[in-house]
Amino acid sequence: MAHSHQSRRSYLQSLGSQALVDLSDCCCFRSLSRLGVVVDQILFERQVAQPPLPLDPEILELLPY
Repeated sequence: MAHSHQSRRSYLQSLGSQALVDLSDCCCFRSLSRLGVVVDQILFERQVAQPPLPLDPEILELLPY
């Protein structure tokens, strides 16, 4: 069973982010909560792994602090 879970996770990790978002939405609407949780975890891990976006200097000048 663990092997099947790991292969599914590896396959899901190979998908693009938009495909994962679409799959997460489908899981939500079709009550596939366990698969949805795995997809959401992968999306979260991808987001955390990305470097932060640089701040726009013009916006920084507008901030009051």
